[in-house]
Amino acid sequence: MTEDKKNPPQTKKDLFFEILRFLIVGAIATLADYAVFYLFRAWLLPATLGGGAWNFFSLAIATALGFLVGLLINWLLSVSFVFRAVKDKDKVKTKRSFLVFTLIGLFGLAVTELGVLLLVRLLPDIVLFQRVELFLPWKEWVAKIVMTCIVLALNYVSRKLLIFRS
Repeated sequence: MTEDKKNPPQTKKDLFFEILRFLIVGAIATLADYAVFYLFRAWLLPATLGGGAWNFFSLAIATALGFLVGLLINWLLSVSFVFRAVKDKDKVKTKRSFLVFTLIGLFGLAVTELGVLLLVRLLPDIVLFQRVELFLPWKEWVAKIVMTCIVLALNYVSRKLLIFRS
C-alpha cells in the first residue's frame, strides 16, 4: 500500500478542525437560512394572509427558500474553507460535485420540510409558551431547530463520503 505524498491521510486533529469548520460554516448558512425563513414567514408570506391551507403553504415556502439560500452559502464555503484535505481539489469544484451537493441538500430539504410540518402539528400546545412567540409561534422555531440538527449530521456524513473524500 503506497501513501499519497501529495495528500497524506487525514489525522484525527485534521478531522476535528474540519468538523469545526463545517460547524462554523453551518452556523453561517443556518443564520442566512433562518433570516430568509423569518423574512418570508413573518413579512412577505405571513400566515395572517389566509386560512389553514395558506398557513402550511406559507410555512413550506419560507422553509424551502431559507434552506436553499443556506445551501448555496454552504456550498461556496465548503469548497473554499471546510474540506481542505480532499483527494482531488479540482474535482470537488465541478458541476457534477455541485449537483451531488445539491441533491444531498434537496434530500435534506425534503427531510426538513416533512419534519417541520409534522413537528408543528404534533408538538403539544403548552399554555406556558402560548404567549412567548418570538415573532413566530414557538412550535415553528422548535421544529426548525430540531430538523436543523438532524439534517446537519446527515449533510456532513453524506458530503464527506460522496464528495469531499480525503
